[in-house]
Amino acid sequence: MTEILLTTWSAIIEVLSGALSILETCITWVGGVLYHLHVDAPRLEGLLVGVVLTWVLLRRDRHPLLRVLSAPLKLIVDILDLAWDQCVEVTTDTVDTVKAWISKSTLYVKSLLTRGYDKALSFLNAIKEKLARK
Repeated sequence: MTEILLTTWSAIIEVLSGALSILETCITWVGGVLYHLHVDAPRLEGLLVGVVLTWVLLRRDRHPLLRVLSAPLKLIVDILDLAWDQCVEVTTDTVDTVKAWISKSTLYVKSLLTRGYDKALSFLNAIKEKLARK
């Protein structure tokens, strides 16, 4: 009877040892792949991280764990969205202000030229009238 228990216990230990060995091999492989991506292919790593984060954000409503994991990412995306909106608003306001300044300066120069032209014409008309009287 004890031999059956010892054999069973030995089998359980061997199975657990094999499972731990498989787990260690998988972790080593994943670590090697991540190291390779980080050192030799950083653009691919960034792309994969972006794809994973997008996947998490798309599926955040389906699972509470994904909702918890994506909360900081959602906060960052909301902040970036707000910053983008502010940048667009500042740019639009700046462009509108520059257009208004250009329009005002153009109208000012145009009015100066028009007044100068009108004064020159009136001066010439006055000379014409003086000459016509003589």
